[in-house]
Amino acid sequence: MAEENPIAPVVVSDGSSPGETQPTENDGTPDPGKESLPNASSGGSPVDDAVCISASAFSYAELGEILKRIPSGSDVDVPSAKMFKAADMLVSSIRGMARQRDLFLDLLRTAETSLSVARRASEESAEALKKSQEDNEVLRIELAKVKSREESVDARLHEVEGEMAQLRGEVRQLRTEVSIEKKQREDLQLRLSAQKEELEAEFAAEMGELEADYQKQVDEMYFFGYRCCMKKHGIKRDVPSIPPGEKEKLRGKPSQ
Repeated sequence: MAEENPIAPVVVSDGSSPGETQPTENDGTPDPGKESLPNASSGGSPVDDAVCISASAFSYAELGEILKRIPSGSDVDVPSAKMFKAADMLVSSIRGMARQRDLFLDLLRTAETSLSVARRASEESAEALKKSQEDNEVLRIELAKVKSREESVDARLHEVEGEMAQLRGEVRQLRTEVSIEKKQREDLQLRLSAQKEELEAEFAAEMGELEADYQKQVDEMYFFGYRCCMKKHGIKRDVPSIPPGEKEKLRGKPSQ
């Protein structure tokens, strides 16, 4: 911040009268060393590279040069205008250095704030990365379990497919055997039917022969008994004897 220099009497030695003094006034024009710095130590105001460059104009080398300009061991008891000017430049330089110090402190605080924000963001990013890695590990474990279950299911599916193929083969074999047995049964039924018909024919023939033999034997036994009866009763001829009344009846019947 620029400050107004008060009017102060200054002793000026002019060569002709060394004992006289003349008051001089500061017209308020800024000295080259008293240029104020913009945005210097304003309590949190933004700083940029241009401000840093302007603030770095005050250096210890210039301060040494200014101090060298102050005459030492002078015989003059009253300070001269050069001494006041040198002192004014020295004060301006010290003020510039103070502003530079405040500016560097602001820059340091800004850097520390940015560093803390970056550190906090880095910590949060690290925590998020760690959590993401943990989640990825959990997902990887779950994926491995799912893959293991899929592999077991695939293996079981292959086993079931093999069993189904084996069962299909057994079913085809059973169907073939059943068809063969069915054909054999049909052939057996045909043979049994033919044998039955043949046996029935043979049985009928044998029955006819037996009936004829039986009838012949019955007839022979009847005639044998008849002859025995005739022989027993002394009948010589086989002539039927009909009673007289029966003869009339027989004659009266119409011939059939």
